[in-house]
Amino acid sequence: MIFRKDIDIPIDENIIKKKKIPVLTKNREWKQIIEESKNRNIKSLSNNLEKMVAEEKELRKKLKLYNQEKRTLINKILHLSDLLNSKGQEEVLPKLERSKEEINRLNEDIDKLLEEVQDYPREIEKLNLELLKETIKITYREMIANNDTLKVVDEEINKLRSKLGELIDEKIVLEEKIQRSYSFLHDTVGHEEMEKLDIKFLKYDDQENRDD
Repeated sequence: MIFRKDIDIPIDENIIKKKKIPVLTKNREWKQIIEESKNRNIKSLSNNLEKMVAEEKELRKKLKLYNQEKRTLINKILHLSDLLNSKGQEEVLPKLERSKEEINRLNEDIDKLLEEVQDYPREIEKLNLELLKETIKITYREMIANNDTLKVVDEEINKLRSKLGELIDEKIVLEEKIQRSYSFLHDTVGHEEMEKLDIKFLKYDDQENRDD
């Protein structure tokens, strides 16, 4: 069977999404299946997917740090506000104003990051699905090729099995002939004469084989 490069993969994307397929480039079995593949689409898609996953991870890491910084600023503002309002320490007012400005800037940065990061899961899912489709194509292509090779191997095994059966039958016939001949001679000439004949013929035959 010949695969077209533009073949459409008939899978229901809604069902695939419900199954929550993990990111393929992080999947050990997927790596084993495609590790020897030189398919350019696979390499391109997997590289883009890895890059996008890494970018999302970095953004979420930055977002976490921003939120930690925000909590620190909130605690600082609460403390300074308490000093100003409860204890009348007006000298903390400049620090309070600066802290408020910092948290406003930080909130803007957090909003930008949230807006940026929210698109990543959808784009990663889209890339992952494309990679899955490409994986399905090359996997079926390889399975068909391997199945064809398996048929040839099976044929060779059957030939060898048949040949082995013939050789076993021949071995049994030869052993029976040898045993029948030896029994006849042993019964005819006796044990002592057979020992002499064995020494003369069998040892001579062994020596000839070694000389050859």
